[in-house]
Formats: sequence, C-alpha cells, structure tokens
Amino acid sequence: MSWPLDEALLLEEHVLVALEELAQASGLSAQEIIELVEYGVFEPVGRPGEAQAWRFAARCIVTGRTASRLRKDFDLPTSGLALALSLIERIETLERQVRVLEAQLLRG
Repeated sequence: MSWPLDEALLLEEHVLVALEELAQASGLSAQEIIELVEYGVFEPVGRPGEAQAWRFAARCIVTGRTASRLRKDFDLPTSGLALALSLIERIETLERQVRVLEAQLLRG
C-alpha cells in the first residue's frame, strides 16, 4: 500500500491496515504502536501474541498521527501518550454529545 491514499477511504471502519502500514502512515514506530496496544489505545485485529499479523482499522491512522505529534511536541512517554489520547477521545465524545443536544434544542 502506498501513501498517501485517499483519506476518506482510509478512515472507513472496514478498511484494515497492517502494523507497518500504520507505522508508516502515522509517524510512530512499530514498537511505539505495540506499546500503545498494551495501554489500550489501539485494538488490533489478529492473534494477540503475533504483532506482525495484527491489522488495525484505518481510523487508527488519525489517532496515530495525533500520538506522533504529541510525542514530538511534548516529548511524552508512552504512558503519557496513552493518557493524553484517552482525554482527547473523551473531549471529542463530549463535544459530539453537545452538538447533538444543541441540534435537538434548535428543533424543539
């Protein structure tokens, strides 16, 4: 798979990328991705002990790019990356909920 690919296609849930493809597209090393799997940031599809056989939903590329930027900008350890990514995900979820509630208020 060559990069860059159409971003819309990459973000499809059913499109899977290999560990090395995720590393290449995100700017993280394969080892960093493996560590983030251990922290629960990424959920690979495949046999638990065989990292090279793992596949990831293409949407993980966005999370990986965010992690890569955080690592470079703030020199965070993997545990710090996992915490920051968890908080970012929570904020995004809350923002989506606020938008839904605002839309409901405007309709009602």
